Amino acid sequence: MESLNAQIVSSPTFFADAMLGRLARWLRMLGYDTAYEKVISDEALTARVLTEHRWLLTRDGYLAQRKVLRNRHTLIVSDHLQDQLRQLRSELHLELDLGDRTASRCAECNVLLRPIPHAEAAHAVPAYVASQHGTFAHCPRCERIYWPGTHCIYMRALLQELGVS
Repeated sequence: MESLNAQIVSSPTFFADAMLGRLARWLRMLGYDTAYEKVISDEALTARVLTEHRWLLTRDGYLAQRKVLRNRHTLIVSDHLQDQLRQLRSELHLELDLGDRTASRCAECNVLLRPIPHAEAAHAVPAYVASQHGTFAHCPRCERIYWPGTHCIYMRALLQELGVS
């Protein structure tokens, strides 16, 4: 399997193919710039990987064999998220933790989130959420609002269980 060279590791940007939607969401929540489209031709995907200087994450062995993608991809071997995360940590030396990068990207559209004041978020989230959380972020594209809820607890537990955090 291919691995990233040292200059790419410092700031990886990914493109996850159509078979890796869940992995793409997790990478975004972990702070990694991860493009993903559910429906895209192999030619369009390859063009985006090359023009946007992204690292391809794919489950498609035929796509991974394209010469133009040599040294620009990782063939993900498992269908299971936990194994996929282990593989990325092992082969690409990714930091998989919920640190400073966390919640910096929208899980849905990959746009950088912007912090918003509690008073502004309080009008847009359930009252209980507003009363329990002080930190909120907003996606300027899809308008979703994020806060460090129970999903963060679940993610930390899973990462700890996998030994990747």
